[in-house]
Amino acid sequence: MLVREPALWRDVPVRGEILDASARELSGLAALRLVRGHPPMGRLTGLTFDGADTGTAAFSMPVSPWFEWSHGGVPGGVLALAADAALGCAVQSLLPARTQYTTAEMSLTYVRPTRIGSRITVHGRAIHSGRTLGLSTGEVIDDEGRLVAYSTSRMRVFGDSAAGAPSRGGTAAPPAASHGSRGADEGPDPYLRPVSGERIAPGEFLARSGVEIIHAQLRGELPLPPIHHLLGITPTEATLGAASCAMPLSGWLATPFGWPQGGFIVLLADLALALATQTTLAKGEGMASVDIKVNFLRPVAGDGSTLEARAKVVHRGRSLTVGTAEVIGADGRPVALATGSTALFGP
Repeated sequence: MLVREPALWRDVPVRGEILDASARELSGLAALRLVRGHPPMGRLTGLTFDGADTGTAAFSMPVSPWFEWSHGGVPGGVLALAADAALGCAVQSLLPARTQYTTAEMSLTYVRPTRIGSRITVHGRAIHSGRTLGLSTGEVIDDEGRLVAYSTSRMRVFGDSAAGAPSRGGTAAPPAASHGSRGADEGPDPYLRPVSGERIAPGEFLARSGVEIIHAQLRGELPLPPIHHLLGITPTEATLGAASCAMPLSGWLATPFGWPQGGFIVLLADLALALATQTTLAKGEGMASVDIKVNFLRPVAGDGSTLEARAKVVHRGRSLTVGTAEVIGADGRPVALATGSTALFGP
């Protein structure tokens, strides 16, 4: 059995700044300009708010070794953390006072793999902002100026009242403002600490089928990757053509406005779809995510409960799979629905 390693998502107290509810009395752009420190999700991952103007917003993030997945690459869904922030804030910059938004739909099309050690930047641009609907687009660019992914998003816009707000899952109360403390900031932020976990040795993929790899991880015979120790995402089940994984809704996933960011849900769904495809791989076969589209059904709260993404392959050709995934909250209600495609490679 493998030795248990640190679980960063369990670290308390959670670090990071959360804005006071009075920020809702300001216009969206004025509220964004109040953001000075990093929110919890930024302290966890290194995501940085680079600024916003009317109809635009930019975020960047280091692709640290903590984002490595079992096969050694960076899951495409990691890009959703920066993309969801930039696309959402681009729409927020156009909203009047006492108006909020939540991501209703998001898509990512992957252009090339993301390299560990690089830095990605997303420039979000709002293309429509109405009373109930916001639309935005963004390009994910690496530090060499290359296009890594293209993203689009649809926002639900609503008034700051119980009648207009979407039904929220989870049991946590609305978050209180927090500006951190000296004690909470002792030592490096999670993404800057020595990496725990490891990729699976390439020889294992030649010796075992995809589903055998996942089963060995579930039994503790093969290691869980660094992204598990950073975010708590772990496989929970695998059969031929289907797989599931889970993620704890810790306080570390919070935005400056206090609720878990939708990008983490995209990442969870993306990994579940990849695991489902992996169950169909023979020894030595490889894969790479092509795209993902997620419809968000309800927001969730950072109450420590667990989200589970259950995915299945609905089509497997010689070079491509198409799958669907459902993200379920601890209360049994669906949180999001996803579809995605994955490219297949021979031995």
